Amino acid sequence: MPPQMTPPHALTVPFAPRGLAGRITVPPSKSITQRALVAAALAGDGACVRRPLDAEDPRLLYRALRAAGYRLTWEGDEVRAAGWAPGRGGGVHMGNNGTGVRFMLAQLAATAGEWTLDGIARLRERPIAPLAQALQDLGADVSARGAPLALPLRVVGRPLEGGEVALDATASSQFVSALLLLGARLPRGLAVDLAKAPPSRPYVALTIEVLRAFGAEAGYDEAALHAWVSAPSWRAAELTVEGDWSAAAFPLAGVAVAGGEVELPGLSAASTQGDAAMLGLLEGAGCRVSSTPGRLTVRGPASRPVHADLRDTPDLFPALAVVVAAVGGRLTGLEGLAAKESDRLNLMAENLNALGFAIVADSRELTAPGSRPRSGTTAPLACGGDHRIAMALAVAGCIVPGVCVDDAACVAKSWPDFWRHWQALIPEPS
Repeated sequence: MPPQMTPPHALTVPFAPRGLAGRITVPPSKSITQRALVAAALAGDGACVRRPLDAEDPRLLYRALRAAGYRLTWEGDEVRAAGWAPGRGGGVHMGNNGTGVRFMLAQLAATAGEWTLDGIARLRERPIAPLAQALQDLGADVSARGAPLALPLRVVGRPLEGGEVALDATASSQFVSALLLLGARLPRGLAVDLAKAPPSRPYVALTIEVLRAFGAEAGYDEAALHAWVSAPSWRAAELTVEGDWSAAAFPLAGVAVAGGEVELPGLSAASTQGDAAMLGLLEGAGCRVSSTPGRLTVRGPASRPVHADLRDTPDLFPALAVVVAAVGGRLTGLEGLAAKESDRLNLMAENLNALGFAIVADSRELTAPGSRPRSGTTAPLACGGDHRIAMALAVAGCIVPGVCVDDAACVAKSWPDFWRHWQALIPEPS
């Protein structure tokens, strides 16, 4: 049965004419949490993920891993592994968790039982065929009812040996990560040869970092377009999840457009998360940054246009689109945004234009001269069920009064208490 989601509700986001001020603790990294859940499950008895992100996507993946027979317990602020018990197959529903569905497809291919892997309508539209094809080439039994290799997928788990496989990862680096997480449990390990460089390359490095934390040997040669993971060499490690730079992008963008000063504890400027690039982009735009171990302070507003290629950091787009709308600039490398939780490029362009910003966008880039609308539409703006669109509209609402989102609840995917934290950054009127 599909999991129950929080029903949508409209919300008028707070206006911040005096800028943002205060301290905000961003949630643990969603990207690291999901990789660590799979790695800990595979590492087995005694492996532990500390401070996981407790939100919709990780919970969906956690339940899917348990359905596949992994003995995991989520109590308080940690997830512990206690081995694996054979199952009989069944339905695995991943909501709109794109990372999770790709990770689970690879794992189910080598997990005994007959499985049906599915998600909501939007997840059915998101790319998965190249990963399914690579799994078939490795000997997996993966098939589709309708469109070729699209959700829902039927997976009959069987023993896989590993070896070498070719992969088209031009649509998503998550295909590479999914295969590396699978290869770490196969007798021969796995070598993945890519035709072209994938987008979002830092996420492949993040997967390798997590695998190594749990004892696996893995690597990626960018020049040779070759990723690999050795035969199983797990250890029951404990991994603590650091703060989420993808989430931090929103308060940082808020300071950039509205001014003020925000402190973000628990974030490291030296993080290997790709979205930590947000800090350098805002410094280049004139924001002032103070960074010490475990503490980051940013003062705005931005005073110069932002120019960035987001091919490797596409999750920064919604927040940066608002910054570019306000101060000017150009964002490129946006070709993959149509296949995210929503069609992010078109949706953000439509919403920003509705608010009175001068936005020009096509399938590859977004440009703006920079403007400050006095008021925009009072009608609810469409989030497309996308957590990052809703949070980006909260940033826009800092400088445009009366911004209303049609689905405030969709932030539960990655930051369930976002609105409470966001309100705390808005100074009371004098």
